[in-house]
Amino acid sequence: MTLREIATLAGVSPSAVSRYLNGGSLSAEKAAAIRKVIEETGYVPNQLAHNLRTGQVKQIGILVPKIHSPSVSQIVEGAHEVLSEAGYMTVIGSVEHKPDSVAEYLAWMESYHMAGAIVMASSDAEVRNGTYRNCSIPLVITGQHFKDFNCVYHDDYNAAKALTNLLLKRGRSRIVCVSGPRTDPAVGVRRVEGIKSALWEADLTPAFPTVTATFDIEGGKAAMERLLKDHPDLDGVVCATDAMAQGALLALREAGKAVPGDVSVVAFGSDWANLVSQPPLTTAKLYQTQCGRDAAAILLDILEKRSDPSISRQIMLGFRIVERGSA
Repeated sequence: MTLREIATLAGVSPSAVSRYLNGGSLSAEKAAAIRKVIEETGYVPNQLAHNLRTGQVKQIGILVPKIHSPSVSQIVEGAHEVLSEAGYMTVIGSVEHKPDSVAEYLAWMESYHMAGAIVMASSDAEVRNGTYRNCSIPLVITGQHFKDFNCVYHDDYNAAKALTNLLLKRGRSRIVCVSGPRTDPAVGVRRVEGIKSALWEADLTPAFPTVTATFDIEGGKAAMERLLKDHPDLDGVVCATDAMAQGALLALREAGKAVPGDVSVVAFGSDWANLVSQPPLTTAKLYQTQCGRDAAAILLDILEKRSDPSISRQIMLGFRIVERGSA
């Protein structure tokens, strides 16, 4: 079945069918006739011909910091949901074992004429070294707020402040933090600043003990053991991620500390493990799936609606404090 045959059956011109398939302007009557023929015949457009004509492959690259992460899978799920509905394939690249490879991945996507990319950024390195600025395909960054770039990010500052205020409300005053690295503006800087603000407003010292850890259970456990050694009288812990908090709970249990009797623990995320840990973990729920959907919608706005790619689109998502047994 060819495009010309579809046009004949629908009683329209081949150019009308072409406009329909490429999202162009068309009367409702002609669009309905073409759609009816396509549905009845099971016609599938020749994607190779489309690629040769437009110079673009209907694929979107998604760069992730690591594969085995609940937040990563949720963002990918949200993005794939929107992109697949629009006829785009998603291709995932992980930079876990080669953090400097973001530029290489983006160059590879450009060379294969991919339509655009979503990058789950874990640092500001690519802003400083010009990687994002020099990328020739539409790009959306998730998890970070970078000026002049398309971004979907979380209200990390106020989420951290709200978690800290919850600890203060529970009577905790010797609060410590298991943090991400300061090279991560969202997790290692804005969340720490949120904790600091809450303590300052409560007339407590904002210079709280902080240990930087890897984003996993092992890192959280090691950081908590160090904090317990240096500050045995601590009574509240803010962890940068759920996985870190699960490690902190293990260390506290091994040290004979009751949670929340002796120490309250809070974290960020929406991991299923929070429901079954002992005790269940109090967290700031971040809307990761929506983050992926919004990032994909921004890309489609540029690719399908031909919106001005030079105008940056910035979306900040909210959060919800989910109180469970650990606080």
